[in-house]
Amino acid sequence: MTSSTPLIPNSPWTKTSGRTIVAIGIALAIGSLVIVAVALPEGAATSSDPGAPTVSWWALLLPSLAGIILCLVLPWAPTAQPVLVRDVGPLRSSTTILLIIAVVFPVIVGIPGVASSGWYLLAKVSLLTVVAGIIVALFRGCEIDRATGAWRWWAPTVVVAVWTALGPAAPWAAPNDFSGFDPIDLLIISSLTALTAGVGEELFYRRWLQTRIEALLGPWPGIIIASSAFALMHLGSHGTGEPLIDIPRLLVTHGSFGLFMGVMWWRYRNLTLIILAHVISNGWAVGEFFLFG
Repeated sequence: MTSSTPLIPNSPWTKTSGRTIVAIGIALAIGSLVIVAVALPEGAATSSDPGAPTVSWWALLLPSLAGIILCLVLPWAPTAQPVLVRDVGPLRSSTTILLIIAVVFPVIVGIPGVASSGWYLLAKVSLLTVVAGIIVALFRGCEIDRATGAWRWWAPTVVVAVWTALGPAAPWAAPNDFSGFDPIDLLIISSLTALTAGVGEELFYRRWLQTRIEALLGPWPGIIIASSAFALMHLGSHGTGEPLIDIPRLLVTHGSFGLFMGVMWWRYRNLTLIILAHVISNGWAVGEFFLFG
């Protein structure tokens, strides 16, 4: 146990704000599910890559739902790992700046031509990793009271294995069509994706953003805000120009995965396994292509 203390999440204002955010999150989830079920009954693609298959809603949601349930029960009574506050001022400052970055990034990517060019990669690395990393280093307002024990490794390993079996490796998973890609280009693109998405996005949305919101408002508000921001960051790169459909679609497709990653982070504080799950999500089909053609 560290000498820092948990923030004021027990104050009436914090409790009310946290409950409001959770209620809004639930309402958005239900509303988004209804909209996509009516507008896109066949499902949706989870990737913007050419040849990405359309995935039915049950096949898309089942892995994340199973992963969340497993996180909540494995192990049955884990040691709590709360976020402790070192200094409220820097904590609030860093959280505010990170939230601004989370809003600015999809706006920049939404500029015509950015998402399909090298500017996308530059914007992602610059904002989500470099600038955000500097802010976190300068405003060290909180820390995680980490637990010890083998469960922090075996439990998330089981979770990721089950999620993989039900998702990317499932027999009902439709393969991507990479026939239009040069293998070298595909290898370079997938490697960059593993670094910028698997590592960079999990650092920003889980390790840095969610952790700070947890300290201010509690675990579930932190998970909901970070997973929603994670989903909407894909608006510029995965959008079709129809925001009334794109936003609910992304909240269901990427938001459900973000929710799974957020619960994993809250329960285990094991960034290595979370990054592994994200890399598998983006790279399993590429691996199958190189191994089996």
